[in-house]
Formats: sequence, C-alpha cells, structure tokens
Amino acid sequence: MPDPDGRRSVSGPAPDGSPFERLLTGFGRGLLLAGLVVASVAPARRLARSWRARIAVAGHSMAPALLEGDWLLVDPDAYRRRPIRAGDLIVAELPPTEETGRLRVKRVARVDPDGRFLLAGDAPDEPGHAHGAGPLPTSAIVGRPWFRYWPPRRAGPVR
Repeated sequence: MPDPDGRRSVSGPAPDGSPFERLLTGFGRGLLLAGLVVASVAPARRLARSWRARIAVAGHSMAPALLEGDWLLVDPDAYRRRPIRAGDLIVAELPPTEETGRLRVKRVARVDPDGRFLLAGDAPDEPGHAHGAGPLPTSAIVGRPWFRYWPPRRAGPVR
C-alpha cells in the first residue's frame, strides 16, 4: 500500500515474486525453523545427560574456582568431541581414600604422549590436592564439568 509520498509501506504485503522466489522464501523459512528446532534439541539433550552425571564438590582443593557445596553439571560426552588438554577441568574416577569418595573434580596438569594424564587441584596446600594423581587412563574420565547450578549466587559456566 503506497503512503502519501508514493512509496511502498513497510507494513504492507510483500510483492508477488516468481514461483521460484516463493519456493525459496518458503524453503528459507523451513530451513530457519529446522535450524531453530535443532538448536533447541541439542542443548536439551546435553542438559539431560549432564543432569544424570551431576556432582557436588566436597573439599577445598579446587578453590577458588570451585568451592565446597557447589553443584555441577557434568557432560559425560565432552571428550568424545575433543581431546583432553592441560588446564581442562575433569571429573575422574580415582581409588577412594578414607575421607573422600571415588569421583574427583580436578584440573588436568599434563597429558602424556600415550594419552594418559596427570591431575592437580587448584589449591596445592589443601589436603585433598591430587599430589601425584596419575598417570591415569582416559577410561578414568567421567566427564567435563561445564555449569555450576548451585548455589544460585555462583551459578554459571565453570572454567
């Protein structure tokens, strides 16, 4: 619909195009919709598998990055998509000690050429620090913590 100056109104109907243009526009809309569906399904799947692998932090060996009482979502498939690197946070299954369970959240200190890795805590003076933990096989990895959901004031990505 033209406005008083004779120009087409922005809110008016779009001009009719060729059948190919109409098909392309319909295809573009369908492609956009499919992209939105895929973009929403992938995070939902990651959240579901991470929720099943969630853990609570116990101890102070990872302070200040992680504090006792933090609850983390853990992606068990993270290292299927990319290799482990020094500096990564991981959840690994280690032999239990008297004061801790089997699962530990630690930082990868070094990755050996054979793919085995050494772990360390961020606070080396703490008793729960992993002195000499490793070399461990990749089969000891449970996953990568990626999001802290509790306590709410500390919620967000973990690094």
